[in-house]
Amino acid sequence: MAHAYLRRKIEERASLADLIDSTLETVATRGDDPTVEERSQIENWSTRVAALDDEIGRLEAQARGNRRFDDLAGRVARDDEDAERREAARREAPVETRSKSFGEQFVESDAFKSYRGRGSMEPVEFEGFLEQRAAISLAVLDLPPQMWDGPSPYVTTTPLLDVLGRERVSQNSVEYITWGSADPQAGEVAEGDLKPEADIAPTENTITLKTYAHWKAITRQALEDYSRIRSIVEGKLRGGLANKLESVAAGVLTGSTEIPSVVNTDLLAGVRQGIGTVEAAGFRPTAIVLNPTDYANLDLDAASEAGNGPVRFGTFWGLRAVSVGAIPEGEIYVGNFTEGETWFDRNTTSVYMTDSHADYFIRNLLVVLAEQRAAFAITEPNALAKVTATAPALAKAAAK
Repeated sequence: MAHAYLRRKIEERASLADLIDSTLETVATRGDDPTVEERSQIENWSTRVAALDDEIGRLEAQARGNRRFDDLAGRVARDDEDAERREAARREAPVETRSKSFGEQFVESDAFKSYRGRGSMEPVEFEGFLEQRAAISLAVLDLPPQMWDGPSPYVTTTPLLDVLGRERVSQNSVEYITWGSADPQAGEVAEGDLKPEADIAPTENTITLKTYAHWKAITRQALEDYSRIRSIVEGKLRGGLANKLESVAAGVLTGSTEIPSVVNTDLLAGVRQGIGTVEAAGFRPTAIVLNPTDYANLDLDAASEAGNGPVRFGTFWGLRAVSVGAIPEGEIYVGNFTEGETWFDRNTTSVYMTDSHADYFIRNLLVVLAEQRAAFAITEPNALAKVTATAPALAKAAAK
């Protein structure tokens, strides 16, 4: 009944809507405004439509509520039926005999019942008390071999980069200014006389950063089976970039023709002269950069002079030594490297991984790419001194 009543209201509402639409179309066809009678009819019909909309909404909500109630009542009834079936099945199931504990079996045994409280009683045996297990197989388990990464990887060091001045830049081309030699000296001037102009001559320089990069391909299966391989390859790529930058920085240092030179047959004495040259230009030396062989020869020379035997001193004339393999043997650089050579760094090393390379996608290969942009320049040549030895220090020590 409720559905039939709701259907009648919906039909009435649709009929009134048709009447309103028909009247409005008639008015539009005439091309004038609705008459008073037509306007009254449209208003009455619209009022009735609004009332029907409210009533239809209530009836629809009530119908939805009834359906939800019927669904709930049906689920409850089905749950009750399932519970009754489970209870009936439980009552009809055969009662299982509860196994007696070992204590109960001991108390009910003939040996315990006949025991008089003195001496030893007859033994009581329990069925299944001690069961013999199957023999343990001593065969070696078929386990895969353990993966070992090998010896500890080589630790990349960049002693030259560590002592250079470093400037973070945000563009690929950099303009920088050099200010010539040491600070100019002021003159003595009488009061009222013309003061002299300071000799300060800045020079504008432009340098373009270069990109250093390399890559390595890895299969997807290798990454799945051995997850550490990515970090190992990435570490190798980063180390290779650091080695390249160290070599480029050394090449800029050794290739400069503006750095003052000191020549001496004795490396140790030449280092001291180089310190004096830098200090005379108005700079405070911070380090000595030299080839590992020259480092060893200077150590032997210093030990021989001190009479202490083969002791590694590690510092010369108060400056720490920096051993760099890319520096040629027989050349030693002394000075303030923070001021003397500058490393223009666009960013830290960037590492990317992709399969977008040639046909690597269908080969199931991934490319790991590492790159870095950088440039090096001698920004203050007078802050450095190049010491050239005409005879190695080791030969001098051996001649003593």
